[in-house]
Amino acid sequence: MKIKFLLLSSLIFVGGMTMKVSAASYADGIEYFKSGQPDRAKIILQRTFNDASTNKAEACYYLGEIYSGMQKNDSAMYYYKEGIKIDPLYPFNKIGEAKLMLKSNTKGAESIFKEILKEKANKKNPAVQLAIAKAYYENVMPEYQKYLDKAIDADKKFAETYLFQGDMLVDKKQYGDACGYYEMAISFDVNCVPAYVKYANIYFPINSTLAIQKLEDLKALAPNSAIMQRELAEAYYKNNQFGKAVDAYAQYMANPNHFDSDQPRYAALLFFDKKYDESLALVNELLKKDPNNFVLKRLAMYNYNELKQYDKALEAAKTFMPTLDNPGFTSRDYVMYGAILIENKQADQAIPLYEKALQVDTANVQLYQDLSDAYRMAGQYGKSADAYKEYMKRTGEASTMDYFSLGGIYYRAGSTAPSTTLEELAVKNAYFMEADSLFTLVAERAPEDYRGFLWRARANAGLDPETEQGLAKPYYEQAMVLLEKDTSSKSALVECYKYLGYYNYLKEYAGNVKGFPETRKYWNKVLEVSPESADIKAALDQLPK
Repeated sequence: MKIKFLLLSSLIFVGGMTMKVSAASYADGIEYFKSGQPDRAKIILQRTFNDASTNKAEACYYLGEIYSGMQKNDSAMYYYKEGIKIDPLYPFNKIGEAKLMLKSNTKGAESIFKEILKEKANKKNPAVQLAIAKAYYENVMPEYQKYLDKAIDADKKFAETYLFQGDMLVDKKQYGDACGYYEMAISFDVNCVPAYVKYANIYFPINSTLAIQKLEDLKALAPNSAIMQRELAEAYYKNNQFGKAVDAYAQYMANPNHFDSDQPRYAALLFFDKKYDESLALVNELLKKDPNNFVLKRLAMYNYNELKQYDKALEAAKTFMPTLDNPGFTSRDYVMYGAILIENKQADQAIPLYEKALQVDTANVQLYQDLSDAYRMAGQYGKSADAYKEYMKRTGEASTMDYFSLGGIYYRAGSTAPSTTLEELAVKNAYFMEADSLFTLVAERAPEDYRGFLWRARANAGLDPETEQGLAKPYYEQAMVLLEKDTSSKSALVECYKYLGYYNYLKEYAGNVKGFPETRKYWNKVLEVSPESADIKAALDQLPK
């Protein structure tokens, strides 16, 4: 997919200074850190560290902050000291160094803070005062409030003080109040990216529309922000707006500061947006680099199935699910594999997949119907009927179509059951009687629909295979009346006429009725509906005059 987008520059606050950055800047890493995503921040900061545009002293400070948050103080101190070597006048690495000393050498740390604040520019810089406040806060020392107050006094419109206060409220789980501070941060600095992101993350579970709107507002202001692109794409995805999510992810994946780990999500989004060819192409490309990726192997199976490439889907399914016992598999995975096996004419092998799906998701009523279908396609009609009855039981209120479907399963069970012994014949007839009772309910519920009567006729014909008793006759007659009014199924009407003609032929032949008038009436009706019926023409020709 070719993505065209305009590279615009945006203004953001970093360390109290306004600087112009591009989409490939290390500043994306700083935005990730300030937005509460240090792991991603670390990747970007390390990736871009040697870029010509990177302020290495500043990058060292934020890497130090990241490692400090991970309780890896040795690594944090390494970066703070490297930052001091690179730019001794940049105050923030010294603040980081002092932060690590606050508990073990409080006086030494405080002397560093005082030395920094001797510089008039630093003392009046709200970012410096705020960094010291954060140092105390992270060490759970009450002195943070003094320096926070000084930061506010230095510049009451400095957005990051409000961002910090919002973060403190999040720590107390006062999320509504926190969002109020994030809004204040935005009001003072419309380009305060982390405030938008944090606000949206809090509000998404409550009001996804409002959260998405906040991110869309940010997009208009900072279109090249990597975290904005990713967060907006994720928000669309979580809100099931797959078309928008695909477009947003495409833009994000074109950003040099995207993460390779997000590519499988993009492939998944393409799948959910029904762009199966594009999703599969990306999946196969990614599998070359990461052949054991669980998500990618799953997507290969799903995409091949949707593209109706069932042979390849089966191969992908076997690769993804070499064994059925894996806690990572979902009920949908088992169902998908089962459906693929059925498409490959291996319904008997699909049955264990549907049974496994039910073990994983016992509350999913639909799975009983799926299992019933698998049994039916495998020719195991008795088990198919049992599964379908369980499905109807669990739905709570079975529909007329449910009774019709279950009746059809019993009819097939009776039609395929052997009858060489009396015991087998009894089982066979029991299936037909069960089918007849279900089709009776269908006919009662839908008396204007011919199908209930037609299938009652077929079930009774199964009970009377030699047409000696004419058990099917009244139901074929009822179906015929309805079909003659609505010739929506000529084949069904022909079936009625053929049976009634044959029934009358047996009666008239036994009674030696001259001319076979009733037989001729019905078989001629067959020819009116289906003039090319060669079997009926031949039968009429052989009737005695």
